[in-house]
Amino acid sequence: MKKRKVYSAVLAAALAVSMTLTACSGSSEGGGESGSSGDTVELEFLFGDPNRTEIFSRIVEDFNSSQDEVHVTFNATGTNHLEELMTRLATDDVPDLTSQLQGFELASYVDAGYIKDIKDEPYMKYIRESELDTVTIDGGVYGIPMDTQAWGVFYNKELFDQAGIEDVPTTVTELEECVEKLKDAGITPFAAGYATEWTIGQFLGYGASSILTPAAVELGDNYKKGNWTFDQPGIDRAFDVLDLVGDNTQDRPFDTDVSGQYAVFAKGEAAMMLQGNWSILQIRELNPDIKMGMFPLPISDNAEDLLFPKQYGFVINVLADTDKDPEKADAINKFMEFFLNPENGGGYYYDEIGIPTANAVAEPALDEASEILQSYLQDEKTVFTYYAYEPAGFDAESWKVTVEYLNSGEKDHEKLIEDFNAAFDKYADALE
Repeated sequence: MKKRKVYSAVLAAALAVSMTLTACSGSSEGGGESGSSGDTVELEFLFGDPNRTEIFSRIVEDFNSSQDEVHVTFNATGTNHLEELMTRLATDDVPDLTSQLQGFELASYVDAGYIKDIKDEPYMKYIRESELDTVTIDGGVYGIPMDTQAWGVFYNKELFDQAGIEDVPTTVTELEECVEKLKDAGITPFAAGYATEWTIGQFLGYGASSILTPAAVELGDNYKKGNWTFDQPGIDRAFDVLDLVGDNTQDRPFDTDVSGQYAVFAKGEAAMMLQGNWSILQIRELNPDIKMGMFPLPISDNAEDLLFPKQYGFVINVLADTDKDPEKADAINKFMEFFLNPENGGGYYYDEIGIPTANAVAEPALDEASEILQSYLQDEKTVFTYYAYEPAGFDAESWKVTVEYLNSGEKDHEKLIEDFNAAFDKYADALE
């Protein structure tokens, strides 16, 4: 799932504290104890994706069992990953590997000196150069993108058939018609989990990306200076879609969390669900036999505008402190070779997640829910999520704005834009 971004000021404070602790210790090495323990090099992987925890814990266990030169400690942080990472950095208790940092969020950590440039590491031969956009900063590469994270609408194919819906909608009008057909058939259109704010809060950072990302990119330096408004052409119609979803969920969506949302959809109690393809594994665990697909959310009445919002769903980052111990650098190379080479034990990752991968060698078996996404990727009808361009700290604030808007029941788009603008202005300094 998508994580909250860090505040740049807090990150800078963490760096200052870390430097102070290092100075007080009288050591220039930092990073706590040496990476080696006897003949075995110890690595810690501070892991931050709940949707990948089970499969990665297996990969790490298999790697540890496959040899005795390197031991990786797998430390899953759940939903509080960035908070845990900042705390660890502030107390000079630096892990060796972490995850999920990309885009402007990653840039904050790179500027603070925490993340290693891995562009020349041997394992990068496995990663397509075309997939490095959100992990490349000033010519350096600071993350390993693993798979394509896309956001859109999961749909139950059998319920669509019951309602007489032959084709997935490509415009807002078609989506509205789809909702009416489902209701006429006695089928709840959308599964929601608003008690977990990001499940609908990411509508702005993901769903509206085809409007917001090009506008932000075009502004360039002016955007980074905070000269921005969400009152962009087409945003009003996009917010009509937000209203449509909010008005057509199961009962008591604000009392349902993300797990409940998954359950409602997996059990066939609703025909659609706004989510990212990171949830494929969870849906399959709840109902292995569900017939589901996924399509990009229409936010305009021009089908040519329809794009799949994407980013790199799972990213591995190497901490810069690992360069202080050559044995650790070599150990990381061994682990990455195990994980990234599909011929080795970790190769099953690509088949199990069932979504497109950034690995140039792997050829994963895609889940049927990835079929439309794959065609959009091939036709280059995708857009990077606006989430990758948001100022640090903004997204969590925007989640609250979105949930409060839906909870109010007032469809005041002008006020919603004002609230989003105020949230952006609050964190705009983080862009510079």
